[in-house]
Amino acid sequence: MDLLTLLTQEAKQAGFPVAGAVDLDLAFLDPQATFQAHLERYDAWIQSGYAGKMEYLIRGRDRRADPRNVFPQAQSIFCVALPYSTQPAGSISPEQGPRYARYLQGPDYHLEIAARLETLMQSVQTSWTPPSNSRLEWKVCVDTSAILERTWAALGGLGWIGKNTLLIHPQYGSYLFLAEILLNQPTGQGPHLLPNYCGNCTRCLNACPTQALTQPGVLDSNRCISYWTLEKRGALEISDLQKEKIKTWIAGCDLCQEACPFNQKRTRTETEANPSSGTTPSNNATLLNHWLDLLDEGPDAYRLRIKNSALNRVKPAQFSRNLAVTLTNTLRDMTEMPSNAWNELILKIAERRDRETDLIAKQEWQRCLAIAQASSTNHF
Repeated sequence: MDLLTLLTQEAKQAGFPVAGAVDLDLAFLDPQATFQAHLERYDAWIQSGYAGKMEYLIRGRDRRADPRNVFPQAQSIFCVALPYSTQPAGSISPEQGPRYARYLQGPDYHLEIAARLETLMQSVQTSWTPPSNSRLEWKVCVDTSAILERTWAALGGLGWIGKNTLLIHPQYGSYLFLAEILLNQPTGQGPHLLPNYCGNCTRCLNACPTQALTQPGVLDSNRCISYWTLEKRGALEISDLQKEKIKTWIAGCDLCQEACPFNQKRTRTETEANPSSGTTPSNNATLLNHWLDLLDEGPDAYRLRIKNSALNRVKPAQFSRNLAVTLTNTLRDMTEMPSNAWNELILKIAERRDRETDLIAKQEWQRCLAIAQASSTNHF
């Protein structure tokens, strides 16, 4: 059995329903120059300042330009996609609690997928005999290596890059974890792109409340709710009106994906249905869903709660800032609450403000308290 067939077979057995490969030389020498075009768009995106404060995207540019700068022996790249749950994460009702991006549900996908792929490669190494005088070597990459993941996934035939800038598979949509295995052996596979089925649809662009998608396929991170809540440390440096548009998205945002027709009709998978796959329901212990529970939580309890999840990227001070912003937005829209409930909430907000040690977060809690007091006065 050839290497690519074996890799694809093992990937499916490991729970990855979508997989594909491409040889680096065939991609770089492709007459269509698709990779080069993607890299040029990436450079233009960086030069436009659309990366915000994500300096690591700039530092890793040369590695993104050639995976051999990540793994010098690389001759090919094997890409996989793992669908994650489409079930909303967090509270459905804004008055009860905040919302989270769906991918944050369950255990940390970085660790889980890396472990699966290492096991996959151990099996391939046992089953496949490389050419004489060589051995099979690899490097697993899961979202943390400097690789243009969506580009290589598209070149490998896993989907197309949509107007929302995400990889979209015709059956599984864009709720996908992507990962790669850099191999020191060729697969004989050149670029094989799927058609782009976005057509004239602009639902994702229209769904973004901050117009972060400045044009099809171009995202200005400086306007993006996911960037503000997941990546941006310190002060948000946005207007109060922009903060209001965050609504209750405390960590991440799925609005452009929710609007996509390919997510609305997505094929359900056994992987998604299996809680052990890391796609556990949104009421799991990692994602607290109620305002009062979150108000009572301190930094140490937060660290303990999120240490084995992808939410660990968001530090305590950053999450506290986000909590204050999202609760403030909710208080503006609350229409019915008994006076004793208002008083309890105001007391808890004041207590949270008083024990906050981060100055930026403390400022947001002061703003939240002022809104709570004003809202209480307006209602009674």
